Order: sequence, then structure tokens, then C-alpha cells
Amino acid sequence: MSDGRLDATLDQLIESQSYGKAPRTGGPIGLSGQRVQPYGGRGGAGGGGGGAPRGAPRGPPQGGARISETLDDTATPQNAIKVGGNQDAKDIAHRICESCRVGDPPALLTIGGQSINQAVKAIAIARADLCKEGLQLSFQPAFRHTDRTKPLIAFYVAKERAPRQQITQGDDVTLTVASGSKIVPVAGAIAGKIRENLKISLLAIGVDAVTNAVLAVGNARLFLEQDNYDIRVEPEFEKVEKNGQVMTSMKLSLVAEAL
Repeated sequence: MSDGRLDATLDQLIESQSYGKAPRTGGPIGLSGQRVQPYGGRGGAGGGGGGAPRGAPRGPPQGGARISETLDDTATPQNAIKVGGNQDAKDIAHRICESCRVGDPPALLTIGGQSINQAVKAIAIARADLCKEGLQLSFQPAFRHTDRTKPLIAFYVAKERAPRQQITQGDDVTLTVASGSKIVPVAGAIAGKIRENLKISLLAIGVDAVTNAVLAVGNARLFLEQDNYDIRVEPEFEKVEKNGQVMTSMKLSLVAEAL
């Protein structure tokens, strides 16, 4: 459970603490700047020196190329599923589960907010199902476009038999992402809290809010790379009360790990 005193909307947090300035001066990452290292400097399934996160199927080329450059809107990593906005999340979840049972998890390729929302829902459904079989599922969002506010995302899914090690040991903080939240300041808020050694969960209701949350996590990963941190996401559904009504939100528990 999170401490109620720490719960806040991201917009309130940004206004009060100016977390929008996430990248530190002199760091290798900027919204339009070039990045020398890929996400975490890791390769595909083996964790070498390419662009995909550890545990992900091999997709982007090896070497020093950025994911944002090598995963464009036509790239198709091995074992990938293209997610349409009108696809049934349960069908996608079934495909994820089948892939995980026989081999590597698939990458999910998305274009647009509705597509991103369906991908997150599918991973959450698959995660709940595979948890009963002793498998832990998580994902890392990677950009498919050099503009890191565009809703073109590749979801690299990983499976493990044991839960991921969380390097942050501080209090739990639950932050609400809204449909109108600004992506880059939200990413700065996430990065700032992880630097403060706090555990972060994001709550989002609706397509736009979920999309903003995913894009913010993607940017936060880039901001934190200079601190030798990375983020994995464990999605699940959670009931919340809003305006007197019980609604289903998407909870994204962020697991910070050392590179």
C-alpha cells in the first residue's frame, strides 16, 4: 500500500517540485539530441551490446545504434506481434502466453494510443494468467520514432521465474497520470522519484492516460540511463473510486534496476 501523504497527481508534483527538468546537465540524453549508447547498452536475449532490453527477443541491430533510430515504423523484430487498436486484448494476451510457454516472449509493436492501450491491457491479462504458472511478466517500452512524444512504441516483454529485484528501497509512491498530463515533465517526475530511492506506481484511466504513462516511462528510461538505472513495468488492473463511481484503472508498477 502507498502512503496517502505521498499520493499526488503528477501535474501537482511537477508544479511543486519542478521535476520537468529531468536530464542532468552534461548528460548524454536530450529530447532532440543524439544518444551514443542504446537503452542500457544491452543486446537482445543475451544482454550483449545492442538495442533491446535484457530478456527481449532480438530485434534492433547490435552495436551503438539507438532504439529510436533502429526501430522505425517499418521495423519488425523477431517474434513480434503487431497490435491494432481494434484487436481484442484477450486474443493478444493468449498469443503472448503461448509464446512464453514455448519460448521467448514476443515484442508488441504499436501505432497510436488505442494500440498502446490494447497492448498494455494484453500484457496485464497475460501477466495475471502466467503468474498462476509461476512466470513473472514485465515489459519495457522503446520508441519507434525519434520524436519521443509520438505514440509509436515497441513493448519488449520479459519473463522470469522469480520477481525482479527492486533497487529502490524507499516508500511507495502512487502517482496519477491524466489524459492531459504532459509526457516529458511526467517522465522527469518519475526519474526524480527513482533518484530519491522511492518505489513508483502509476495509475491511469482511459486510453489517453495510459498512452501518456507509457510514453513517460519510455522517456524516463532515457533520463535514468545516465544514472545507470533502467525501468521495467509490471501492469495490472486495479479498481479505483472516482467521482463516486468504481472504475477500472491500469496500474503500472515500476521496477528500477541497475544497468
